[in-house]
Amino acid sequence: MKRISFRDPLSEVYIDNNKIIRKLKKKDFLLFNDLFKKSFYNEMIQKNWVQKSDILNKENFVQMTHQKIENFTEVTEMSSYQLFLSGIQTLNITIESLKNDYMLKDASAWNVVFSKGRPLFLDVASFERWDKQKTWLGYGQFIRHYIIPLILNRELKIPTSKLFLLYRDGIYPKDARNKLGIKILKSFIYLEYIFAPTILKSTKIIRKKEKKDNPDFNKRILLAILKRLKKKVLSLEPKSSSFWTNYSKKRDHYSDNDIAKKKQIIKNFLKENKGKVLDIGCNTGEFLFLASQYSSESHGIDIDEDCINHIQKNLGDKNISVANVNISNPTPSIGWRNKETTGYLKKNINYFDTVIFFGIIHHLMILDRIPLNEIILLLLNLTKKNLVLEFVTNQDQRFLELASVNINLYKDFTKENFEKLIAKDFKILEIHNLEFNKNRFIYILEKIIK
Repeated sequence: MKRISFRDPLSEVYIDNNKIIRKLKKKDFLLFNDLFKKSFYNEMIQKNWVQKSDILNKENFVQMTHQKIENFTEVTEMSSYQLFLSGIQTLNITIESLKNDYMLKDASAWNVVFSKGRPLFLDVASFERWDKQKTWLGYGQFIRHYIIPLILNRELKIPTSKLFLLYRDGIYPKDARNKLGIKILKSFIYLEYIFAPTILKSTKIIRKKEKKDNPDFNKRILLAILKRLKKKVLSLEPKSSSFWTNYSKKRDHYSDNDIAKKKQIIKNFLKENKGKVLDIGCNTGEFLFLASQYSSESHGIDIDEDCINHIQKNLGDKNISVANVNISNPTPSIGWRNKETTGYLKKNINYFDTVIFFGIIHHLMILDRIPLNEIILLLLNLTKKNLVLEFVTNQDQRFLELASVNINLYKDFTKENFEKLIAKDFKILEIHNLEFNKNRFIYILEKIIK
């Protein structure tokens, strides 16, 4: 077994093949055995709010098991809208639990992941019986992990995924205050949660019980606090508008026929090659939504947070997973000894049956200075079967604009040289030349298994 959790003093988490195993104290058996039988808890399982778990009473410890989730998005890959949904999910679970005399010990954004396009609460061990008090141990943590990152995202346009790479335990008010400056005066919410940090203490308040102390009254007070907090989060719902979210309406280097042709190529190919699909640089999901009609799993990543927000808001009931990932600088493995979370590339090696890679090569080569052979190696690692790729020659107008005075550096970037290089690792199945822009080609490639 491989240990994957180091910070929780009350439980140890391990991975063993396709099972996640959590070791708990002996005294916890009755708590969770009882909880798992509660109707409210099973309703949350049915709604996919909480990960389904089983519990066994071992000789020296309690063992809780969870089914391993193959591909999920953690907070370091979530867009601001996904973090927003995660916060709402955490509060909904907390409210429903409190109504039934249970509570969550904490409110860490790390407790929630996105699986199949929906937020899923994983830290089942954080449930506990409510102590009849009107305070919530996780209140301060919720502010640091949800309220403040959403405020900074709104005012400073900092992607929330990047914030959690820097601030693992969320952002404290003093740090946020320094970043916001005079903008802290723009909203009462900012003043309440950042300027007045005294209310943000996450330590449990211990009070002497008085005869007049009424658990029913305390529950009503705490429920009111939680519902008010939910209203505050709802008021911070991120918007999604950027150059790239409007890209499809403004592009002049494709004709409508070219876009229709690209869609038809994807449709024809995936009809015969169903499986797991990744769309790198998915933008607003134009091709990702199409792919989802034929694939068993559809995943999309994009550097632009607003694009991921846009897709997430328009998912409906579609089985599509998206993440705010920059393919030229993907999310690394982080945490204690870099073992608490797995980096994007590492967890997705040979995971996808088909990778779609449209209109990105020239950006990576020119703007990020990534050599073509390295780009091919990356794609080779991500796909286990096929690659649908758009090649842009050095005569393309957008290529010329990006390269500018450095165009001579790319004099060998021709269709012929590209095919020679790609042939080392991929078999060329089809080549399609676009009509309006003759300098763009769609390749359907099959990975050569060596």
